[in-house]
Amino acid sequence: MKFKAILINLMELVIGTLVMAMGIELFLVPNQLSTGGFSGLSTIVYYITGVSVGTVVLLLNIPLFILALVKLGKRFFVKSLIGTALLSIFLNIFQSFEPITHDRFLAFIYGSVIVGIGTALVLRANGSTRRIRIIGKYYQSI
Repeated sequence: MKFKAILINLMELVIGTLVMAMGIELFLVPNQLSTGGFSGLSTIVYYITGVSVGTVVLLLNIPLFILALVKLGKRFFVKSLIGTALLSIFLNIFQSFEPITHDRFLAFIYGSVIVGIGTALVLRANGSTRRIRIIGKYYQSI
């Protein structure tokens, strides 16, 4: 039963990050809209430097991964790494796709809903793609 639960959590994490990446790269980024957190910051860096959103997300998270490994344990580190790595990979894949719409208002609505659905799936799997959780867990442990 434990293996089945782990497999279901992993599937939810994969599908959730895939859906999030679709919302970000097919709706938000092409219309110069961004999400919050590192994904939003990565979108801004993308427009300034041209470095892909997925790559910037991964690079920004390296210091927090080190903190998670050292201070919060391997299990939390692995879940955080999987969530962020999957999101980064899917962001880079969807970057080459044509945007669904160029209407900013529709992109905002659809992108936000799709990212929200993806985030809900990730959270349902007890995973996270948001590194603020690492910072919060760290301060809880002090």
